[in-house]
Amino acid sequence: MIKFFRKIRYNLMETGKTSSPAEASAKAGKYFKYAIGEIILVVIGILIALSINNWNEKQIEKKQIRNIYARIVKDFNNSVVEIDSGIEDMNSNIPIMFQLMREEMDRDSLLTNMDYFLKYFNSTSGFPDIQIHDKGVRMLETKIGLNYEFSTEYSEALILLYSEFLYEIEIDRYDLINVYIVLRDYQTHKGVRPIRLVTNGIPRSVDMMLEDDIYKNHLLHYVSSYRGYMSRLESFKAQGAVLIDQIITEYNLE
Repeated sequence: MIKFFRKIRYNLMETGKTSSPAEASAKAGKYFKYAIGEIILVVIGILIALSINNWNEKQIEKKQIRNIYARIVKDFNNSVVEIDSGIEDMNSNIPIMFQLMREEMDRDSLLTNMDYFLKYFNSTSGFPDIQIHDKGVRMLETKIGLNYEFSTEYSEALILLYSEFLYEIEIDRYDLINVYIVLRDYQTHKGVRPIRLVTNGIPRSVDMMLEDDIYKNHLLHYVSSYRGYMSRLESFKAQGAVLIDQIITEYNLE
């Protein structure tokens, strides 16, 4: 098209060399119109190129957002696996603690269930280490910070869910750790040290668990804190599952 206009312009210029002044003026007007047309074509071409480039960039960004949501779904599912495993592991031993506190467990039964106390009460925290994976959500926050147009009801709900629950879960976790430390320190005070519990301290620890009311009170606080911690994790899992299902449907991630 541009070559076509250039050819017309060339012909007009050549014709203008042998024309009268009046004819030359008329042809100059035509030349001006064709020149304007050529400029318009160039501008249109530039606008089309920019539009195509913008469209390509948006497609790339949409793909990036979809990948981020896919990562969020993966992170959430991994977190659920850890939560379920930890809760199942700990809940299987809660009845043992209640039987101890209600004095419904005899010495032989306690010795049979000592594996639990050896497993957790010899650890640094007293309960399974459960990790909430949030890298995908942090990636989403960064992306929205760079371009707010990617903020949607799903992104806002996700960021709010993780921000609130991770803060509360961490508070509950530290509370549980502190309660456990008190329980462990009391064991140490009574001469039942973790290292000895594994070797030759089992009979002494059994006596303390069965007969020491102060120990049972500490155990009650531990169970109460643990149940609060687990309840918070369950709430996070339940609310997150609803949101994750919506995201899977919206972004066709299945």
